[in-house]
Amino acid sequence: MRSRCPPRSARAACGTATIFALLLVHPATSEAQVSTRGQTLGRMEIALTGTIASSVTLTVEGSVNQNGGASTIVMGAGSRGTVDFGNFRAGKPSTGELFHVDGPIQGSYLVATLRMKTRFSGSGGAHAVLDIQRATPCGGTPGVPCGNPGALFYAKMLRRTTNQAVAWPTWNRYPDANYGSSVFSVPDATYVPGAGNLDELMANGDSIDHQVALWIPDDAPEGVFSAVVTYTVTLL
Repeated sequence: MRSRCPPRSARAACGTATIFALLLVHPATSEAQVSTRGQTLGRMEIALTGTIASSVTLTVEGSVNQNGGASTIVMGAGSRGTVDFGNFRAGKPSTGELFHVDGPIQGSYLVATLRMKTRFSGSGGAHAVLDIQRATPCGGTPGVPCGNPGALFYAKMLRRTTNQAVAWPTWNRYPDANYGSSVFSVPDATYVPGAGNLDELMANGDSIDHQVALWIPDDAPEGVFSAVVTYTVTLL
């Protein structure tokens, strides 16, 4: 809104009042009004530390079998698992595979197909070996017999002929036709791991499929049976 001055005699006073009003609207900037935005006022450092421990983790899971493509079921958690074949003489096993042998020595193989995986920590580009052996000494019920060949086997994949894909043993005779080449007796509990009887060179993240087979003769008495194997991974 525009103010009006009185007639000539009061113009000077009017002008003074106007200047005074302008000074109130636009005061001079003082040092206390200077902004500090964008200026660094202080710093704090936080260190993130820890320790990398050298370790090897081994895991097991069921893998696809050769008879129908079903995976063996492994139950349990932590460092112990179970493959329960169930009452296989009442029908097919609860998991895994059943191979009956009608040769001179008659019986059945119960076969679990398993996959072992390794993970390294704090070991750079190191490698490891993987061994399998019995967890308990031979003898005694309900363990399966030891011996050569015995009744507890492990198998690696084998190449049938040149340029053909690898395959599992046929498990159609006792001992299997590939015994000594790709099928072996599981060593006793006294075996000292480190040679890598299952895999002699595993890199970080590697996995290996293999089979563990129980031989049950046709004349075996009724009752439960059990065989426990131990896997040991050793960092090279």
